[in-house]
Amino acid sequence: MLNELISELNTRGATIVKVVDISMLSANENHGYNISILIGIVLSPSYIFRLSKENIIDHSEFQEKEHLTHELAEWTADFIIAKGYKAFALSDRNLMHGFFDKATKTSSLPHKKIAILAGLGWIGKNNLLVTQEYGSALCMCTVLSNAPLPTENRSILMPKCRNCTVCKDICPAGVIHGTTWEIGMNRDLVVDVYHCNGCLKCLANCTWTQKYMENNFK
Repeated sequence: MLNELISELNTRGATIVKVVDISMLSANENHGYNISILIGIVLSPSYIFRLSKENIIDHSEFQEKEHLTHELAEWTADFIIAKGYKAFALSDRNLMHGFFDKATKTSSLPHKKIAILAGLGWIGKNNLLVTQEYGSALCMCTVLSNAPLPTENRSILMPKCRNCTVCKDICPAGVIHGTTWEIGMNRDLVVDVYHCNGCLKCLANCTWTQKYMENNFK
C-alpha cells in the first residue's frame, strides 16, 4: 500500500513522503493514532531567487504549494480510509477540529515535529524546519492514521545554525530572537509569532535555503 501511495503522491506533485511512528507521543498530540504521514513539496530555486536576490514580495508559489500539500493530505486520508483504515488529514480545513488554538497560534501536532521525527531537518532560529538539502524551502502537511505502514523514524537533529543570525538580522518585524532551539523549548523564546508579518524573508535568506538555490538555480 505504501508504494502505491508514494507513487500516486509523487505523480500529484509531492517531493517528500515520510511515515513515522507517533505512538510515543501524548494523547493530546497523536489523538489516538499511531502513525503520521508527512507530505512535502519543495519551493523552486527560481522562486527563492526572486524572494531573496530580487527582493520581491511574492507569496504566489508558497501559497500554491502550501495549498497543494493540504489537498494531497486530504487525498491521502481518503485513500487510506478506502483501504479500510482510519485517517485524518491535518489540513487547514481540519485543524480547527480541536487541533489548533487560535489564541496561542499553536497546533497540538505541528507538521515540523513529524519532519523532525523523520530526521528531515532541525528547527532553525527562524522557527522553521531547516533541511540540509532544501533549507527552509519546503511546504508540508501531515496525515494521522492507524494503517499498518512501515515507519522510518530517525534521530532528532540538533540545529546546525551555529553563530548565523541572517534570519534575525533580515526580519523587518524584528520578531526573531536569534535563539538556538533545544528539545522542549517554548516556541515564544525563538520567535514572536504574534507580530510576524509572513514576509518569507527568513525562509528565503536562510543560508541553507541559499545553498539549495545556488546549487539548483539555472
